[in-house]
Amino acid sequence: MKTDRKASYALYSTDSKNQKSTRGLALLLSLILVLSTAAFWPAGQAEAAGTTIDATKLKSISRLYFPMRDEKKQLYTLYLFATDEKKTLTTQEGAWAGANVGDVVYSGTYRAALLKHGQKTGSVQNINLNFDFFNATRNESFRLPGDGKNRPDLLFLSEAASSNVNLIRGFAITGGTLHSLSIADGNGKVWGKETAAAQKNAMRGLSGDRIQTRVYDNSSGRYRFDIYKLDLKQLKLRHIDDLYAPSNAWPTGQGSHALLDSIKQSALKHVLRDKPQVKIGMTEKQVRSIMGSPKTVENGEWGGYFGYGNLWVGFNDYMNQGKIPAHARVGELTTQLNGTFMRTHQVKEWLGAPKEEYEDDLEGGYAMIYRWNNASLVFRYEYDGGPIHSFSIH
Repeated sequence: MKTDRKASYALYSTDSKNQKSTRGLALLLSLILVLSTAAFWPAGQAEAAGTTIDATKLKSISRLYFPMRDEKKQLYTLYLFATDEKKTLTTQEGAWAGANVGDVVYSGTYRAALLKHGQKTGSVQNINLNFDFFNATRNESFRLPGDGKNRPDLLFLSEAASSNVNLIRGFAITGGTLHSLSIADGNGKVWGKETAAAQKNAMRGLSGDRIQTRVYDNSSGRYRFDIYKLDLKQLKLRHIDDLYAPSNAWPTGQGSHALLDSIKQSALKHVLRDKPQVKIGMTEKQVRSIMGSPKTVENGEWGGYFGYGNLWVGFNDYMNQGKIPAHARVGELTTQLNGTFMRTHQVKEWLGAPKEEYEDDLEGGYAMIYRWNNASLVFRYEYDGGPIHSFSIH
C-alpha cells in the first residue's frame, strides 16, 4: 500500500521573558505552537497594584483600552498603560515580521487598570501582562465578546512571532479582578500562558464556553484549528480538540479528538471503522458477502489482503493462486487516511502514550502501538515527525 510523503512537523516552546529570543526563533520557524513559562513580576508593577487612578487621567495615559464584561455581565473598561513608554518609528534596519518600515511601535512595562462602569476611579491590577511592546499601526490585540450566558468577555494580547503567526495571551475579569488564563491540555495540565493564532480573524466563540483558534502551519501547508474550553474557576483554557484542514474556512464536523475516540471504539469492538459489519475472525466468504469483490488482492508481509479503496482486510494466511485458504480468518483491518491529515502528537494527546513506538524495519516507516485488553491498534507514518498515513486494528 503506497503512501505520500508529507512535510515534517515540530513543536516548539518559547519563553515570553525573552522577546528577542522569541523573535529570533520566529523568523526561523514557520509555526510556533505554544507556550511560555511564567515570568516574575516587574518591580514597578507589583508596587503599583491596588493604586487608584482618576478616570480622566487613566484615559489620558493609556495606550489601549477595551470594554469588558465579567462573568456577571458587569461592564468595565480595561486600560493598558506604561509609565516608561517609548515610541519608535520602524526603520529599514529594524523591520521584521512584527513591524514594517514606517510602523509606529510602542514599548514599555505595560500595566492594567480596571474602571467599573459608573465609577470615577480605576484600580491598577496585580497582574503580569507579559506585554511590553505593540505595533500601533496594526494593533492585533482583541476582545472576544462573551456568549451572553456563562462565558465572559475575553481579552487576548497579541504579539507577532513570525510572518503568519502571533502569540496570544488570554485574560478575563472575575470577582472584580483581571486574571490571566493558562493554556492546558485535555487533562488540565498547564502548558503555559501563550498559544499561537493567525494575525487576523484568529478566533471565534463557540457554544458551551468554547473558543476556536486558527493559524497557518507552513510545515504542513494547512491551517490548524484548535478548540479550547474555558474553565473560569481554574482560570484555564483547556484544549479539547484540534484539526488540520486545507482551507482557512472555519471547519464543521468532528475534529481529531472525536475521530480518534471512534477509532479506539472500533479497535475495542474489533471492527472496520467505516464498515463495522466487517470483523476480526471472519472468513473470506463472509467478507465478500459484505464488501463484495475486492478491487485489489495481494500478499503482504503476514498474509493475504483484500483492498477496497482506502480499506484493507488482511487474513492470517497467504493467498495461493489468488485464493484465500478456507481455514484463514481476518486478522487485520486497515484504514488509510486519505484526505485526513493527522500528526503523531494529536494521537498521543487524545489516546495517551503508546505502548510501543519504533522504526519498523520489516514494513518500513514508523509504528505506534496501543493495546487495550485483547485489542490492538497500530498507527503508521512514513518518517519521524511525519503525518499518520494509516491505522490497523488487530
